[in-house]
Amino acid sequence: MSTRQGKRYTTSYKEREHPKQDPYAMLKAPKGPAICRKCLAIYADKRWHFDEVKASKLAASPRTRKLVCPACQKIRDDYPEGIVTLTWSGLREHDSEIRGLIANVEARAVSVNPLDRVMKIVRRKNELEVQTTNDRLAQRLGRALVRSYKGKAVYHWAHRDMMVRVTWQGPEGKRGELKKREKVLAG
Repeated sequence: MSTRQGKRYTTSYKEREHPKQDPYAMLKAPKGPAICRKCLAIYADKRWHFDEVKASKLAASPRTRKLVCPACQKIRDDYPEGIVTLTWSGLREHDSEIRGLIANVEARAVSVNPLDRVMKIVRRKNELEVQTTNDRLAQRLGRALVRSYKGKAVYHWAHRDMMVRVTWQGPEGKRGELKKREKVLAG
């Protein structure tokens, strides 16, 4: 209410920015259960989940709506919402351990939300780049690497938090100290 007639009182300065909108989110939920053609994730009760037994029954049913889940669409379109870059001189020596850590973190995330997946892992000289379908999974990977191998993780969010870039730098100083100790013991 305002003192002048015909003008409305607004609180535009208090309006918040809209939260991030996923361009791959389903705008309209299908009636009844639906299944992803690629990964066999089931959409029921307004959420995605995995159930192998139920998925085989739904896939065989002609009444079940078959579609592509948002995670499979992001993978197909190469649209990552999280990029984790690992740089460390000891990366090659610990490659299988780090890939196992990434797989474990992804498995935990998928058990909660099947749309949180690792899209691809790209190897460069002394770098490993992990692309994820969700920004939260990228953050989880950064925290898991710091917990397991120490080092330092830096997080950079894009405009309106639509994408996160996580840069993890391995523990270079400690590795250099270990090499010096090995040389002293060998020499």
